[in-house]
Amino acid sequence: MKILKTISAVALLLIGVFSFSKAEKTTPKSSLNLEEVNITQILSSEEKGCRPSSEVFFYVDTKLVKKSRGCTTINASIYVLDRVSGQSNLLANENIVVPSYKDAVLHYDTIPSTCNKIELTNGDKIVGSEIQTPYCFNELIQYKTIYKSYNNATNKLLHIDRTL
Repeated sequence: MKILKTISAVALLLIGVFSFSKAEKTTPKSSLNLEEVNITQILSSEEKGCRPSSEVFFYVDTKLVKKSRGCTTINASIYVLDRVSGQSNLLANENIVVPSYKDAVLHYDTIPSTCNKIELTNGDKIVGSEIQTPYCFNELIQYKTIYKSYNNATNKLLHIDRTL
């Protein structure tokens, strides 16, 4: 019984010491400046290489703008994330019409912008955006990593299962 009390007292003491000790986390400084990085060069090297970059990560964030009969309008934003520092920058932002059915006849309003409005391979149509970004959505969506991320984000948002 005495051994059990000493073991529990030591365990309680160790838990108290370790739970109240201050552990400082220092964020490492990144040598990567996201404003000066050539994004298209990084994306093309990821396309040719067998491994993704360990410095940056590209992801697409989607939000629902409007649900209509036969289609859904979403806002898709492409970000680059510096894996070391955790900073992210907006690269491109566009509103996109996602048809509910293949070859559906759609009526939608376009937003004037400097980027070309194209139709993606899965039938989604880029409508435009009022937000000025350093890159156009149609430039970056051509790369496999970004298209895959866009497809996954759209599937998650709309609860659908579209494949590449």
